[in-house]
Amino acid sequence: MIDEIPLPSIQYTKILNQPIENIIMAVLALVVGYLIVRIVTGKIEGFIVKNTSMPSILADQLIRAFRLFLYIIVILVSVSFVGINVNTIVISISAFLALILGFGMKDTVNNIASGVWIASMKVFDKGDEISVAGHEGTVMDMQIMATEIKKLDNSRVIIPNGTIWNNPIVNISKEPKRMIALTFGISYESSIDTAIRTAIGAAKSHPKVMTETEPFVRVRELAGSSIDLQLRAWTSTDDYYPVKSDLIKLLAEELPKAGVDIPYPHMDVQIREQN
Repeated sequence: MIDEIPLPSIQYTKILNQPIENIIMAVLALVVGYLIVRIVTGKIEGFIVKNTSMPSILADQLIRAFRLFLYIIVILVSVSFVGINVNTIVISISAFLALILGFGMKDTVNNIASGVWIASMKVFDKGDEISVAGHEGTVMDMQIMATEIKKLDNSRVIIPNGTIWNNPIVNISKEPKRMIALTFGISYESSIDTAIRTAIGAAKSHPKVMTETEPFVRVRELAGSSIDLQLRAWTSTDDYYPVKSDLIKLLAEELPKAGVDIPYPHMDVQIREQN
């Protein structure tokens, strides 16, 4: 079947025997066409960014596809000046693509289709913090086949778009504010009311905890060695991690000052003497 595919036979001697004017025209067409494509696609990209609400990931996908299409046209126009049969090249490329798509390219097609769906549905955009397929990090780029995520330790993870689409996607930074939920335990001998007042006071004392939504504390569980409470406070998404760290530190400092005992796991070991 492969033998039936019409492959273009480039006659190098024929190209070399072309008039110098044709070769110059081919090179000029290639250079000028390249510059025109860059300028045109750049203008289109700028227009999309300024005048539409299209996500940058979707805009990048469309611009790349359009740019690739224009490059192919420029190359075909260029080689036509040196006597190469453009129709044969087009037929050969089409047959080759049909062949590879027919031989186990389902994963490739799935990744491409998944990328289109992710971009069109605005699941996430560049700069968003997401959690998917066991990885959490910031979206750096999305290609037609895969998405690049930068993790907290600055490592980069390339995840196929099909894997992303087939797994739950958590967009952590989609909304402008996030709720901090801190669970902490107090001893059964400590006052619950005192612990609640102290925790709420600690949260309100932080300048980056939102005041329009009051911090509050709920009793979550009567555990084996502690009464578990949960402090909930809102802050901006950008400040989430530093504020959460500050609140943990404040609870650890303020609760003991208020006479609230924070229990910790301990073990009593008894040794019996045998006669």
